[in-house]
Amino acid sequence: MAFDPEYAAARGLPVSKIDMAMMGLVMAVTVVGLKIVGLILIVALLIIPAVTARFWSERSEHVVLLAGLFGGVSAYVGAALSASAPNLPTGPIIVLMSFALFMISLLFAPNRGVLAVILRHLRFQRRVHLRQGLLALAQGQPIYENLTLRLLRRGGLVRADGVATTKGKARAAKALRDEHRWAVVRSDQTHEAAAALYDGLRQIESVLTRDQIVEIDRRIGAPQEILA
Repeated sequence: MAFDPEYAAARGLPVSKIDMAMMGLVMAVTVVGLKIVGLILIVALLIIPAVTARFWSERSEHVVLLAGLFGGVSAYVGAALSASAPNLPTGPIIVLMSFALFMISLLFAPNRGVLAVILRHLRFQRRVHLRQGLLALAQGQPIYENLTLRLLRRGGLVRADGVATTKGKARAAKALRDEHRWAVVRSDQTHEAAAALYDGLRQIESVLTRDQIVEIDRRIGAPQEILA
């Protein structure tokens, strides 16, 4: 219901009744909580733990459990801190603890956190530069991008003067041949499903069988020699 109401309806669940029940629970918690803990705390505990939990899981049942855990931890630690020192209001401290857990999750969650996103972007950027560098070597084109040259040198693919090593020539020839293979795959309707997976970086061996690759190699001819 929360993530895909259309799918819930297709499974025969009473969508409107469940939706009304969920809204009724939210309203009941809000009305009761307003008199007990106040508006700010009840809104914070309804929203922040659930958003925090969403950083750590894609499964709704896990999100529900984690949201309860984060809310309970925030309330316990906030109340303990408030009780340990004079003039510390309990409600705002609990909200601050919820916010602290949210910030930790925002920064360090393994899949959705900011740090994980940055690391994925950097890895993707390196893969793109390395791939483009290998294709440039294969086609005898000069490489001016400093990051590309650093990655090629670090991998032992080019010498300090920019000339391809034996290992670099082999990797460049493989990259160029894979591009030719992908071109055949993308132009052949019998490989439509495989062609949909092309992103310029995926290894063709992870998509096609060895026999399929051999058949494509027959169509494109012998590998091109790399002279760079």
